[in-house]
Amino acid sequence: MRIAFWLLQDSIRQWAGWVAGLHYVRNCLEGLASLPDDEAPEVVAFVPSSLHEKLVDDAGFDDRPWFRVHLIEDDLLQDLDRRNELMSRVANEHCDVLFPAITPPVVPFKGKCVGWITDLQHKHYPEFFSDAELRHRDELFSFLSASCNRIVCSSASVQADMQQFFPEAEDRTYVLRFRTLPPASATDADPTDVMRQLQIDEPYVYLPYQFWQHKNHRVVFEAWHLINQQRTEQQGRTPLLVCSGATIDGRNPDHFPGLERFIREHQLDDRIRILGMVPREQQWQLYRNANLIVQPSLFEGWSTSVEEARTLGKQVLLSDIPVHREQADSPEQLFPPHDPELLAKMVRQAMKASKPGIDIERECDAKAESIERMQRFGRDLVQLFQETHDEPRRPVTNGVLPLLLSAQHEASKRLEVIEHLQRKLAAVEQGADHRPRRRWFRRDKRAART
Repeated sequence: MRIAFWLLQDSIRQWAGWVAGLHYVRNCLEGLASLPDDEAPEVVAFVPSSLHEKLVDDAGFDDRPWFRVHLIEDDLLQDLDRRNELMSRVANEHCDVLFPAITPPVVPFKGKCVGWITDLQHKHYPEFFSDAELRHRDELFSFLSASCNRIVCSSASVQADMQQFFPEAEDRTYVLRFRTLPPASATDADPTDVMRQLQIDEPYVYLPYQFWQHKNHRVVFEAWHLINQQRTEQQGRTPLLVCSGATIDGRNPDHFPGLERFIREHQLDDRIRILGMVPREQQWQLYRNANLIVQPSLFEGWSTSVEEARTLGKQVLLSDIPVHREQADSPEQLFPPHDPELLAKMVRQAMKASKPGIDIERECDAKAESIERMQRFGRDLVQLFQETHDEPRRPVTNGVLPLLLSAQHEASKRLEVIEHLQRKLAAVEQGADHRPRRRWFRRDKRAART
């Protein structure tokens, strides 16, 4: 059995900009690498050249005998006129199962296909999405439900949502709770250098999330305002809150500036430190050196940060949402996601009971438990591939994929011509192009016909 690990979605930017997706693929490969080599299936990873380093850097699977990378040049992936070449290279690898499909594959695939639907946030919080995004998500998930042999759900919560909103996939969903394991370089390193680089010289609480609306930073900032207001001389300074993650929310550009205003208006500038995106090796040290991790999200499919904190033995407070109830070690970790007062109280108690910096013994115990969880995850993944491979039933719409891709490529080509003509027209109107309009229009019409 040969598995195609698929990072050739409909745009390179889709993977490059969504770090959680790339981490998910790495976690899956690390799960397989936790098993003896003879238990893992043969894997061919189809990877755009520009993502190769991010995929294999410091990875535990890169030198395993069952793992091989098939690099796809970025220009080939983006050139619609060379789709047959790409299709031939994929077909020549003779893979049996493709995983994970998060959009229609860019070329037809003759084997079985395993989709991955991260979560159905848009069904629970439609106000966070535009009408076009809501429509796109419904259409995409319907397509995956109908065209994939299996649909991976990262939690029972996602599976329950799939059964409610996409019942046509109810007998093909598969709950696969992914796990994480820090690279050896992360636990071998001393966080002191990173703390010095980031100018962090006191105990802190860590909030490692993109500044997206559903991540719910607001409740934590409100809790910090309350802690700052209610602190006494005996309690000393308000704890430092360190935040990392991208500060742009593409769905709501006003979201992050609003959080910045809240910090300024409540004079929390020196108690809330926003780092933006940090290198992965720095992020591991931020986890390790933190007193406490907070996960306040309004919605998740399965939280990577909770898994990463767990694998280092760090204490985590989580918002009380269905997936966190499934993921938490104890109900005492949970707080209502809109209750800053209770969160402030829980943070004060947790900080009082915690010790700053790394607890080596606790970290070693957590690592041993994580290795066992990772092996169970790896075996669940192998079982998924084997069952999918052996499943004789075909998806409902498997046969329409080549036609859909053909129409999609034709539409993309026409869009390229339209965009080119728009740029030329804008240049003429701005006086940058003084050639007669009739001349370039005739030339571009010839280009469109070819």
